[in-house]
Amino acid sequence: MNQPIIGFRLDDVGDWVAILACGHGQHVRHDPPLTFRAWVLTPQGRNEKIGWTLNCVRCDRGELPTEKPMESIETITTDRLIAERFRPEHYDLLCHIHRNPAVMATLGGVRSDETTRQNLQDYIAHWETHGFGLWLLRDRASGALAGRAGLKWIEVGGAMEIELGYTFLPEYWGRGLATEIAQASLEVGFERLGLDNLVCFTLTTNLASKRVMEKVGFVFAREVVHTGEATLLYRLTRDEYRQRRGA
Repeated sequence: MNQPIIGFRLDDVGDWVAILACGHGQHVRHDPPLTFRAWVLTPQGRNEKIGWTLNCVRCDRGELPTEKPMESIETITTDRLIAERFRPEHYDLLCHIHRNPAVMATLGGVRSDETTRQNLQDYIAHWETHGFGLWLLRDRASGALAGRAGLKWIEVGGAMEIELGYTFLPEYWGRGLATEIAQASLEVGFERLGLDNLVCFTLTTNLASKRVMEKVGFVFAREVVHTGEATLLYRLTRDEYRQRRGA
């Protein structure tokens, strides 16, 4: 029975074990028997991302779950932020972000409410498919809306990548919050999900975002064209991340 992979861990001898949604763990090699398709055409005619699955032989044998549940990443906190998985009730808050010209200046411009509705559906579907995704961000002190951030699959530079992204309302600029949520996202991606590498990208003119990427350890990879714009693509591997942390 095929099961979604919700994370990875290392066993006692350093081999990777995939943690499946059913609660079983299954060893995988460097060339694992995984099923991955970046896109699928739905009956409605639009492309949806789907994720990694693995045939669970233990489910086939009727065995009980063996893995401890992963610590939830649906809601995480930092010193100054609360990050919560996007849900249908966040529509009005996401509209507030997407209607702001200053926020959206480097993200393709303001978005219609209907586009935002579709974006929200995509964010929710990403969580359901991959077990991670974008969070809505709130000010931890006041509970006020601060922005959005997180990890998501995206096509950039001609390849499917997992992007670390962050967007804040103007009143939260210049406080170091992008660095704060980026560092928390890296910990989730590399330590909890066991991802091999992550990318960040921004317009060549967005120097503030470029500084954040470099501050948390991302290394410039190359310049690409993304949505018709000259874009700086940065990458960070799990090994590089751990070296920076002294692990």
